[in-house]
Amino acid sequence: MKKRRLIYEAPVGDYLSDEFKSQARSAGTTADPREKAQKMMALQRAVTNIPELEKENKKELEELAIEVALSKYPSLKKMVDLGKVIIDAKLDGGSGGRTTKQTIEPEKLRQQKEKTPNFSALEKKRHFQNAQTQGRAWIDGFNSILFVEDELDGINPKLYDAYRDFTKGVSEYYWEFSNMLERGAASGMGRMAYTDVKRNADGTVTIEARAPHFPLLVHEIIKGAEYYKTLPSLPKDPDLRKAITKSADTHRHEIQNMNFGREMVNRLRSIFSSVKGYQPTMEITISSQMDTLHEDEYNEYMDAVANQDKEGIQKLKNFVEGIVKRLI
Repeated sequence: MKKRRLIYEAPVGDYLSDEFKSQARSAGTTADPREKAQKMMALQRAVTNIPELEKENKKELEELAIEVALSKYPSLKKMVDLGKVIIDAKLDGGSGGRTTKQTIEPEKLRQQKEKTPNFSALEKKRHFQNAQTQGRAWIDGFNSILFVEDELDGINPKLYDAYRDFTKGVSEYYWEFSNMLERGAASGMGRMAYTDVKRNADGTVTIEARAPHFPLLVHEIIKGAEYYKTLPSLPKDPDLRKAITKSADTHRHEIQNMNFGREMVNRLRSIFSSVKGYQPTMEITISSQMDTLHEDEYNEYMDAVANQDKEGIQKLKNFVEGIVKRLI
């Protein structure tokens, strides 16, 4: 682990072993250089061709993206139906649109860290949450096209293959150029898409998502749904809450969250599925209840998942088992 300065803003990788990182990379890339090159070339063609393929049907694709994302979050869909949450999702370039600032004055951050003994644990919990957010958004967002092939064919028969070329190649790209992407993210440059969760004056919440094409738009909406889901787990004190989110919920951390978050989510899903009676539709409820745990207990579970610690994983399974029994 890296030695942390008082105002050092850790990425999630600071909490993960080299073994975990290696396994995450192996799961997200191919060892065959020819196959890797083919995927990267197909990705480049897809990124070039998709805007032209989508341009006549943007509204229809935006509505489908919202429908696909909300199908995974029934409680959020209920809030949308009641008018308490607004999903503003558009196929559009992401640069320059985000309105929620991602920075905090170093002195204010320093003050919160000095006055809050458990700040590091709260920050670590938030990083683990954000990694899960990105992991679910990646897995479920990009794989969503597998479940709407007929709908996409009805819009434009060329879309599905182009989207598949994108989703197959983007993982290779993010691992191959992770250092470059992190530098770009740290400087605020190179953002293709974004999600912003905003509280409105009338008490409603808007999840604003922008992306240049359909798979990435589903990804961003799911990201927004996950951010919305974790809001109740943040500290109640507004200054502490702001310090935690401004420290952890930043664009510069998203690259590691996307790369490592997929492995975290896949490991969690494997653990959940080993519990008798578990159904995939229970995942969001279980995850939401995990989010409400004290930061020390939450981090203990996530450390166990990351380190494949049998004793800790069994404790997590016992926790999940209790939720599953109540849901059956």
